[in-house]
Amino acid sequence: MFSRNLDDLKAMLPGEFEEWRERGEDFRRTLTHEVMRHLIPPEHWQMNAEYRTEFGGLFPVQCRFSPPDAQWYLCVCSPGECSPAWLAVLVSDCGSYVRMLSSMEVFSPEAINALLCHLSALARMRCSAASVAALIAEEATA
Repeated sequence: MFSRNLDDLKAMLPGEFEEWRERGEDFRRTLTHEVMRHLIPPEHWQMNAEYRTEFGGLFPVQCRFSPPDAQWYLCVCSPGECSPAWLAVLVSDCGSYVRMLSSMEVFSPEAINALLCHLSALARMRCSAASVAALIAEEATA
């Protein structure tokens, strides 16, 4: 169904992600699992994926990473109709606070895994979603 070559995944265009979604749930699951295969959740974090519309169905691939206390989570979203880029979005547990932390033209497991590692440290310090977003933004401009 899907090549296990990371370069193939990196080369996919937004329309190709949408085509996979349109093929149905089995194809979407396969694509999502291929993305998840390259991402490393921090220890004790949960990684959940959207296969139907559990998270709103806005992106062909969406993976959510939650720290143990689940005050907030990170959504990793593929390109598609809503966005031409890969997005890393921070969302508070109640959904009232949403901030984009990263936008990438190409799937970069290395960058996403580094962000997850950094977020793990902030979660251990019990930072709020607003504090996390502010710290990440500050570091990006430094």
